[in-house]
Amino acid sequence: MEHLQSIVLGLHVISGGLALGSGIAAIFFPKGGKGHTLSGLMYYWAMVSVGFSAFLVAIPTGNMFLLMVGGFSTYMTLTGRRALQWRKEKYPRMKAADYLFLALGVLTLLIPAAYFTWVGWHHIYGVAVVFAVFGTIMITMVLNDFMGRKRLGERSKSWFLHLHIGRMMGAFIATSTAFLLTNWTSDPIFIAWLLPTALLSPVIFYFQWKFREKPKQILKTAN
Repeated sequence: MEHLQSIVLGLHVISGGLALGSGIAAIFFPKGGKGHTLSGLMYYWAMVSVGFSAFLVAIPTGNMFLLMVGGFSTYMTLTGRRALQWRKEKYPRMKAADYLFLALGVLTLLIPAAYFTWVGWHHIYGVAVVFAVFGTIMITMVLNDFMGRKRLGERSKSWFLHLHIGRMMGAFIATSTAFLLTNWTSDPIFIAWLLPTALLSPVIFYFQWKFREKPKQILKTAN
């Protein structure tokens, strides 16, 4: 069992390294080009592997921080790629896989909540605070995705692109934060927590602004 856990942990570390490298490449490559497409695809599968291995490592060991970050970033990665697929569809709609993604988001909340209730919240105050932050964001995303499922056909092309950018970059921020917290002891500790968000949030806003819907596009759609 320990040997299997070591293999899974090794897969998690390698996948995390590939996700960080390919994610950086996808950010810098021109959007829509072959380089961005290939690095983005590598990033997608690396992040799926990160999330899958995180669950396999976290549940037997009780590492709820790893489970929360893994589930959080995986949900954003999966739904971020779906946004591009919806963008290409004439009549975008929720499919069976999308409801599985929603279930993943719910499990990412329920498993840590059940664990904390079992061991006692007062014993893990620091992790409980992290859970509250991640949980609030996750609940918001899951509810928005579920409630907005019937309005997908009303969304503009740029809306799907903005969703793709926000979710993919959000997953990259979460993974970068976990990497820093694991490999760097900052003083004070909140520097490691906030640094990826502080550096990469402006990048999200920039690309969403760059690929915003132009007035001519809105007029063309209206006509």
